Formats: sequence, C-alpha cells, structure tokens
Amino acid sequence: MTASSRQVAGALVAVALLSLPVSAADFALDSATAPATSYILATTANSLHRAAPSDNDASRGQALYATYCAACHQANGEGVPGQFPPLKGSSAVNRPDATKHIDVVLNGLQGARVSGITYTNPMPAFGATLNDADVAAIVDYERGAWGNHGLLITPAQVAGERARLK
Repeated sequence: MTASSRQVAGALVAVALLSLPVSAADFALDSATAPATSYILATTANSLHRAAPSDNDASRGQALYATYCAACHQANGEGVPGQFPPLKGSSAVNRPDATKHIDVVLNGLQGARVSGITYTNPMPAFGATLNDADVAAIVDYERGAWGNHGLLITPAQVAGERARLK
C-alpha cells in the first residue's frame, strides 16, 4: 500500500468514525487514557488536513534520500549489517509518533541498538544542512518506502522539533 493510499484509507476510517453518534461522555478522559486519546485525535486531525504527497514530493524525498542517506542505509533501506542500521522495517520509522525519527535526522545518532545489534558508526546531524521541508521530505520518503507504514509529517512538525531541541 502506498503512502497516499494509506492516508486515503486513514481519512476514510476517520470520517466513518466521526459520523458515529456519540455523546460528550464518550470523550471523558482519565489520567491513564488522556495522552493516548489526545495523540490519536491529533493524529486523525493531522491526517484529515494534510494532503497526500504529490508524485513530485515523493520524487524529491527519494532524491534527497539518495543524496544524503543511501550511502549508509542503502538504496533499498536495508543498511549494512553491523555497520549502518536498516530503515526498512525499523520501529523508529514505523511508529505513529515521528518525533524520534525527526530528532535522529536533525541531530544524528551514534550507538543505536537495533534488534540486539549496536551500531557504532555515527550518523551525521543534518539539522544545519537541511531545511525543514527537506527533512520532512526525507522522513516521509523513509516512512513510506520499502513497505514501511509510518505516518507522514509536515515541515511544521520538523520546525517544532528543531525549536524544542534548541
């Protein structure tokens, strides 16, 4: 399933859920469920208001990935065993909350442990090199390529993370 068809499917599910009869009591949050419920509602609102990337956006993300990421993570996203971790099937790439994914692209990482393997080669920080739109394009490409299914992000989310991390 492509990234755009996942978004369409998600939007259809959200619209179907929004059409169900509910009362105010259905939205009562307790301290245990409030964070998860708030996140789900925010994610649904984000997916309803964000258009699927155009072919041009996807091509741009792929081109940026080829320039900045593929030498280590490989064109197929499988990385180099023991040297550079795979992005294909990565939990950081596929989790609904893209915060960690964005943070790694902006700030780099060293010593990541993936499936019991510690990767000691450093990933460079791209925060000073790439603007918010470029980071979002790369992250979106990685989250939709090679069978990955992470939610797409916006340049505004990257800007927010960049500001938060200063």
